[in-house]
Amino acid sequence: MKDTALQSIELISEQAKQALSEAAAVEFPDSFREAENIVIAGMGGSMYVFYVLESLYKTSLTRPLSKLNTYTLPNFVGPKTLFIASSYSGTTEEVIYNLKEAHKAGAMCVAISNGGELIAIQKEHSAPYYQFEPKHNPSGQPRMGQGYMLFGCASILEKLGYLNSKTDISVLNEIAGVQDAVSKEARDLATKLKGAIPVYVASDHLSGNAHIVRNQTNETAKLFADYNTIPELNHHLMEGLKNPKDKKLAFVFIDSELYINRNRERLNLTREVVEKNGAASHVYTTKTSTRIAQFVEVLMWGGYLTYYMAADYKENPNAIPWVDYFKEKLGKLQNIR
Repeated sequence: MKDTALQSIELISEQAKQALSEAAAVEFPDSFREAENIVIAGMGGSMYVFYVLESLYKTSLTRPLSKLNTYTLPNFVGPKTLFIASSYSGTTEEVIYNLKEAHKAGAMCVAISNGGELIAIQKEHSAPYYQFEPKHNPSGQPRMGQGYMLFGCASILEKLGYLNSKTDISVLNEIAGVQDAVSKEARDLATKLKGAIPVYVASDHLSGNAHIVRNQTNETAKLFADYNTIPELNHHLMEGLKNPKDKKLAFVFIDSELYINRNRERLNLTREVVEKNGAASHVYTTKTSTRIAQFVEVLMWGGYLTYYMAADYKENPNAIPWVDYFKEKLGKLQNIR
């Protein structure tokens, strides 16, 4: 029988389809279509929503988008702000705190969650929310159930008119045809990366994926990793490759034919610079044909890759002992304010 983590990775498309269908049915007051700005509050995996919207849907967003992953609510949050509280579990301390503050500020508040206090707050305020049943995430781990969070949020923004696009569920069917190849390449790459510190590099619509796979590497494989995006890294990172001489970096470039041509040129040239500085480099090239399908493909690839890394390091891919330890200890300390 397959490990539950592996099952969740393979069900990402089903998570997305479920979320796109269910979130579209959420009802909103007419005033929620009159926001001047959008703020997404989230932590860890629940903040992936922001990074994906910022990269995958950048040209479709019709309002300024900001992220909030601290305890301090921005001063501009008010009655013209669409405030999206994102927490898979619904128990994330920082998100709960900020949702309460956003309600006090009169913002238009929406929650996306599996349940918990986040949904209870929305019910108390008679405010809208998307609460999903994670039937396609047998692992129970939020980072392996991102299809719900990411596409639930996209569906809500589409319905409210803040995304000039319509996510076609049928494009996700393309994923099934490449799944075996994606898994095999991830398995091969995990073997090559053993003993190295991965540095993920992506561009354009897949920039959010680089952030996600970095976090997956931390949590699933219990391995330090980093990520950077093109073209930003070309203005600083390359000069940092000289020292120390005994570095154990392995760059993983995520490539796509849908990147703008200039960024593909930059990716190839960056790889040349990396290798000239004595660091290993590898490339994963997307196989699907649309931006959304490529996003889901790379999300799945990152899940496979970090799952196989965990196996190589003999780590439990589901467990997050230090995060759990930290939360337990923090819960015994003084209140936020």
